Amino acid sequence: MRGSGLDRAIYFSLAGKTSSNISVEIGKLEYYYDQGKFALYVSISPPAPTPNAPPAKYTVWIDYDAKRHNISVYVYDHGNPKPGQAMLHAPLNVSDIIASHWSGSSFGFFASKNRLLPSCQPVVYSWNLTLDNVYFTPTTGIRHQIGWNLVRVLPVVLAAAAAAMAFAVACCCLASRYRALTMKLKLSKAMQRLPGIPREFRYADVKKATRSFHESMRLGSGGFGAVYKGAMIATCDGDDGRQRLQYVEVAVKKFTRKEDRSYEDFLAEVAVINRLRHKNIVPLLGWCYENGELLLIYQYMPNGSLDQHLFHNNRRQQRLQWETHYNIIKDVAAGLHYVHHEYERAVLHRDIKASNIMLDAGFHGRLGDFGLARVVAFDKNSFTDLGVAGTWGFIAPEYAVSHKATRQTDVYAFGVLILEVVTGKRSLGTADSTFPLLLDWVWWLHGEGRLLEAMDDEVAGTGEFDSNDATRLLLLGLACCNPNPSDQPSIV
Repeated sequence: MRGSGLDRAIYFSLAGKTSSNISVEIGKLEYYYDQGKFALYVSISPPAPTPNAPPAKYTVWIDYDAKRHNISVYVYDHGNPKPGQAMLHAPLNVSDIIASHWSGSSFGFFASKNRLLPSCQPVVYSWNLTLDNVYFTPTTGIRHQIGWNLVRVLPVVLAAAAAAMAFAVACCCLASRYRALTMKLKLSKAMQRLPGIPREFRYADVKKATRSFHESMRLGSGGFGAVYKGAMIATCDGDDGRQRLQYVEVAVKKFTRKEDRSYEDFLAEVAVINRLRHKNIVPLLGWCYENGELLLIYQYMPNGSLDQHLFHNNRRQQRLQWETHYNIIKDVAAGLHYVHHEYERAVLHRDIKASNIMLDAGFHGRLGDFGLARVVAFDKNSFTDLGVAGTWGFIAPEYAVSHKATRQTDVYAFGVLILEVVTGKRSLGTADSTFPLLLDWVWWLHGEGRLLEAMDDEVAGTGEFDSNDATRLLLLGLACCNPNPSDQPSIV
């Protein structure tokens, strides 16, 4: 095959086949500026790489039988043996195509750029040529030339296939790096627009702090991804209110959903939590992005989440005293008042529940997980979404119908949380066989004049609780869950 002018030729396909998104074609070409001179080619077209897919490698075998005049092309994943069945098998007589200019023939590798992957260049990792019983007949000049020039043509065929495969591998790598760089730039610009730009952590430091996100460091998981414990140097508020670098324990939230959705979730949460500064809100320490992994770094809460203590998810968790229950409710109310009324724009949490109330070293309650939270516009009192955010059992009836989140829908969820804390029962399915909803059961007891029977049995058994405080809390919970939102109290 001639080694130049391949981009200035007319191509004629002789045979082709596509299998597993890999296309194989055998054909000949005629040069524009050298009419009557032909070349033989074998083209291998791998599938376009998918986003975030690892680089693909293929091995190609091309067998030409000069006696039987046929050619077979095999393609398989790199590292596997040659398959038993060829991807393409076709009759081919090389001498019919290029016999007229044997004396001037040459061979070489070539590959063209794929229009779907215009920025990539092919890389040939390796190739080899094996000749078995090449058909030489010294008395017949043309056959002698065929046998000799076959040695020169086959490497071209092999090289073209190898170049095409390497081309796909290189493109996968470059495309992945391009996506990662683009995402990093988008995130950096988005962070710079936020008030009080969040600190960016080095991925290597976060990975080291979490022991490469080892399973033993996992604190929990949800629809967004997983949370891991770690320890590293971060900026924290000191006792005097000033920020300073300290070696602290952290909770690393790792987003593992599809990249586009994770990006939206990530920015939505950062845009809200980065604005908030309050003693009853879990503080955000910073963020990190590397190779498609989105991470948020929060201050670690050593006593876990409230649900672990209420419902004994972890038997090692100590039982909380009644006074601690009471104070946690006050802490949550203070945090909710801050996001609803004290911050410059109202923030709706939209997912208040026991598993999102974190407990610090002093068992003070802190609002956490602002992944579903939204900031209300200055001229608005609500946020309307296509779906309903939150957890069933805590979702206000009017919100389930209108999809309009307000301060009152957060108040409703807070009321259900109060009932869980006082009764020690979950909002759904554990209160009474007749009443699937905890709220309905407490309403029934209240109507029967037996409201204090809703008290947590473990707490009631100790006799340490104040019945007046317990009654006030239960009535407050019911008031927050009033079916008429206008009759609900506000967090003021």
